[in-house]
Amino acid sequence: MRYKIWLILLAALLLAACSKESEQTVTPTPAPSPSPSPSPSPSPGGGGTPSDTIPAPDPNDSQLWLVAATRASGSGISDAADNYDFFSPIQIFLMSGSAETGITQKREGLFVYEPEGTKKGWSSTIGLKDPHNCIYGFSPADAASCTISPLSGTSYHTGAVMTLKNVSAASGSDLCVVVGVRYATNAEGANAIPIRGHFSFGMGDDNYISLLLDHVFARLDLKVKIGENYSKRRIVKIKKLELQSANELKEVKVSLESGVTEPANNPVVTYVTAPVPEGATKPTGVVYDFTVDTNNPMGQQVTTDGIIFPGYFAPDAESKISKGLSLICTYDVYAINVNKEIGTRVRENCVAVNSLAGIDLSTLMRGKKTTLSLTVEPTYLYQLSDDELDNPSISLKVEE
Repeated sequence: MRYKIWLILLAALLLAACSKESEQTVTPTPAPSPSPSPSPSPSPGGGGTPSDTIPAPDPNDSQLWLVAATRASGSGISDAADNYDFFSPIQIFLMSGSAETGITQKREGLFVYEPEGTKKGWSSTIGLKDPHNCIYGFSPADAASCTISPLSGTSYHTGAVMTLKNVSAASGSDLCVVVGVRYATNAEGANAIPIRGHFSFGMGDDNYISLLLDHVFARLDLKVKIGENYSKRRIVKIKKLELQSANELKEVKVSLESGVTEPANNPVVTYVTAPVPEGATKPTGVVYDFTVDTNNPMGQQVTTDGIIFPGYFAPDAESKISKGLSLICTYDVYAINVNKEIGTRVRENCVAVNSLAGIDLSTLMRGKKTTLSLTVEPTYLYQLSDDELDNPSISLKVEE
């Protein structure tokens, strides 16, 4: 995943149920930041294929082109139209067959977006072989492994059940599933938002589709800012943000019904959770990491207005995940020289751990988001020595 968050994410929506302010202050300690959980490995169910090893489709297939992919915006999270590389590659399950056999054959492939160069745009690893087809899938492909089965009977024509595993309960990825497919024999006809619950299409000499994806997780917009008075004395650069869970996600079951006339509850998503065993590594999602931020090789400088970093978690029915969340922030502190510019680094790799247990996120459902405001500033600014200025705390609250 490329960390372009500072360019693409704008204002956040606050849920009414989370409007009550909850505040706590944690002083940073020199404790090392925990390592993120390893990315899930590819499995027979899909996921994890790097873009530089993408196989070409069978030349005997009728080529399948992806025109556009859109993540649902009606539920509170929207996307800019050109942010395709943020959720590429897309893992797809191409189900096919004939009028006689039904849609029972399964093949797997990827849609991969190349943001630059002569091949800019979507490419596919799979083409069409049969006159009757369905597509199901999820994004990004490396966020999970997956098994899939028909919703009922033996044909995928009426829907599918996807079981996602190796999913981190807290994540920096916006895990989504395909909830609609639009097909046409020309790019113009396919370039429109698909209807939710439509997965079936045919095959022609030319085949173009668009995908509609919906969110599996809830989102926390982490707005990190520096106090105005403190900003005149020190510069703070964020190096890493991590969201950690005290509970693990055993699996996510996604039920998709095809051709429904009332798609409000399509898909149906359920989460199976369990406490992390004592001594085991807690699920940790990297929300931001300066080592892959080519525009900010020393980390992102915190401003008084704040910078938003989105994190994601599984909103299970009993809120076990949200009640066990913690935020880990790693940052450096710099003095300000006589020219009011960045000076000597006075503190390196400060680590602050904020528990979110005191913040009510129980009504934050999948596809919804709220904003948590983190302010880097000593509590009693005018009573602190220089040494204490170099060791600021982080206060956390739900933003009004």
